[in-house]
Amino acid sequence: MTPAAGGVFVRFRKLIRRSLAARLVTIAVVSVLGLVAVGVIAHAQFNRQLLRLLIDPEIQSVSTNLIGNAGPGLAGELVLRDLPYDPRYLQPLSGRYYQVARLDEDGTALVQVISPSLFDVGIELDSNTLAQFSALNAPPEPRFLTINGPDDEPLRVIAQVVQIPELEGRYLFLVGVEPRSILAPAANLVGLAFAVFVAFCALMVAAVTVLQIRIGLEPLSELRRNIARVRRGDLERLGDEYPAELLPVTQELNALVDHNREVVERARRHVGNLAHALKTPIAVLKNAAHDGQQHDAVMIKASIEEMEGFVERQLRRARVAARAEAQGSTIAYRTPVLQNLEDLVFMMEQKYDTQKAVDISIEAEGDVTFRGEREDLLEMTANLIDNACKYGKSQVIVRLLPPFDSNGLFEIVVEDDGPGLSDADIARAMARGARLDEAAPGQGLGLSILKETVDLYAGGLVFERGELGGLKARLRLPATD
Repeated sequence: MTPAAGGVFVRFRKLIRRSLAARLVTIAVVSVLGLVAVGVIAHAQFNRQLLRLLIDPEIQSVSTNLIGNAGPGLAGELVLRDLPYDPRYLQPLSGRYYQVARLDEDGTALVQVISPSLFDVGIELDSNTLAQFSALNAPPEPRFLTINGPDDEPLRVIAQVVQIPELEGRYLFLVGVEPRSILAPAANLVGLAFAVFVAFCALMVAAVTVLQIRIGLEPLSELRRNIARVRRGDLERLGDEYPAELLPVTQELNALVDHNREVVERARRHVGNLAHALKTPIAVLKNAAHDGQQHDAVMIKASIEEMEGFVERQLRRARVAARAEAQGSTIAYRTPVLQNLEDLVFMMEQKYDTQKAVDISIEAEGDVTFRGEREDLLEMTANLIDNACKYGKSQVIVRLLPPFDSNGLFEIVVEDDGPGLSDADIARAMARGARLDEAAPGQGLGLSILKETVDLYAGGLVFERGELGGLKARLRLPATD
């Protein structure tokens, strides 16, 4: 391929990628070329069938007539008692010829009789074909050949080797007809018909392509207009009156719009929480600055630390949300769960080994893969296991359950034998925006960031009373396919 051709091919590929209309036009062009190829092949097949139907029977009849009229002459030579009735075998170079030749043992053919239409020339066979007829074991059945005729036109020939009674040797009878004289009118008519048919099909393909571009791609234009209306605020979401092929796209776009609104709402909520939390410490500092008196340094330091804590908490939430957004719904991350749970349990055993005797066990039917980042998995599970160890008496069980429904969520269950929570406290802890340390004073679990991370992964967190008598936490997270 030349550099110029390569450049054209590259530009064509780019055009195909960027334009659906270009794809449809390309398909139409390929279809038209296919129709032309089919027309050419069909025309050639039609001509071959005409040879078999019109010319072969005629020359076979003439050959049979010649063989039947062949016999010995006065000098022992081969003569024809009667000539073909068709007068064109008498006219020079008329396109209809016959020839009879005697085959010698050395493979040569000595011409005995020729039609007057051959005038002073003969029908020539190539050496290989002549050798096949000269062989003693050559089949007696006639063969049809296409060779060059006396005037260099294609000649359809029937060739048959026979033995004539009362004559020695074998004789090769050749009868030929130039197809052009017979097929030309029909071929021209058929060629014209094929050309008209192909042109009609090409026009129909072009018309269908135009309709596809104007009508078939109209839903895409409508989708573009409606997306622009959503961006301007004229529409809240895309409707569902699109073709079935576009519905998945509109659903994903609606999910993206809902997700963006959720992100904005979450950001507003965080800013509002931060502003509300900072009001009191800022008021204390303002009063201290306004009074101009020396206030208790402990009180001022406590207010500053409280402000720093609120700011750090909100920054932590922002980092979690940003990481989840950067992961693109965590599609690109694949984190094995069982090994990380085992590492985490080992760390907890080391942490609580000197504080209290806690038996931490893991029960797993098999490993699963978390569709998210390893640090988030460790942070969520560490929070639950750490608190189970802190408030459990002597036993903590961690269970890993594979996805059990079509949602593709696996489950990590953390259960302890501590005092647990009452049903009212569990209901308060599961309320949106609540914190477990507020729902059950003295627990000190602080799970608001944990619940925020679980929500970002579209998972679930449920608290209930466990079989061991303590609290059971069920953490559901998305698994990879």
